[in-house]
Amino acid sequence: MNTFDNIKSEGTKEKIQKSLMYLLKRKNFNEIYVKDICKVACINRSSFYSHYEDINDLMIQTEKGLSKSIEKIFSNMPFFDENCFVKMFTFIKENADFYKAYLTNHNGSFMAETDFNNFKQKLQKNNSAKLMCSEKELPYHLAFFSAGLSAICKVWFSNGMKETPEELAKIIQNEYKNKTIFFK
Repeated sequence: MNTFDNIKSEGTKEKIQKSLMYLLKRKNFNEIYVKDICKVACINRSSFYSHYEDINDLMIQTEKGLSKSIEKIFSNMPFFDENCFVKMFTFIKENADFYKAYLTNHNGSFMAETDFNNFKQKLQKNNSAKLMCSEKELPYHLAFFSAGLSAICKVWFSNGMKETPEELAKIIQNEYKNKTIFFK
C-alpha cells in the first residue's frame, strides 16, 4: 500500500470513529448499527469492514486510541499529582458519550492492556513504588486502582456528572491520601 492509500485509510478510520462519537450522543450503543455508521461517515459497508470486524471491534479500537491519551496524562506528570487526575477527568468528560457506552457495554477500563502494561513498567522503575509494595504486588494494586477509576466514573455518569473534574480529583486524593507517597 502506498503512502496515499495509508493516508486515505487513516482518514476513513477517523471518519468512522467520529461517526461513532456523533451517534453515541444521539443513541444508545445497542441501537447503533454498521449501516448507521456508514451513513453518517458517507462510506460504504465494505469500507467499514476493511477497518473493523464489527461495532464491538470499533469500540475496542476507539478505546485503545483514547487510552493512549490517558496513559500520556499519567506519563507526563508526577504519579498521583492532583492535576493529573483533573486532566484525566476532564478528558473523560470531553469523551463522556464514548466512555458511558464503553464502560456500560464492555466492562472496560480506561487503559488498553498494552497501555496498562507500559504504565505498570514505568511505575515498577519508580523508587517510591518499590518501597511501598513488592514487584509481585504491584500488578494487583494497579488492577484494583484501574477498576476503581472505572467504578468512580460509572457512578459519576449515572449521577449526571454533577461533580467537576477538580472535585473528582479531590475524591481520589482523599481515597488515597495515606498512599500518595507510593506514586511520587
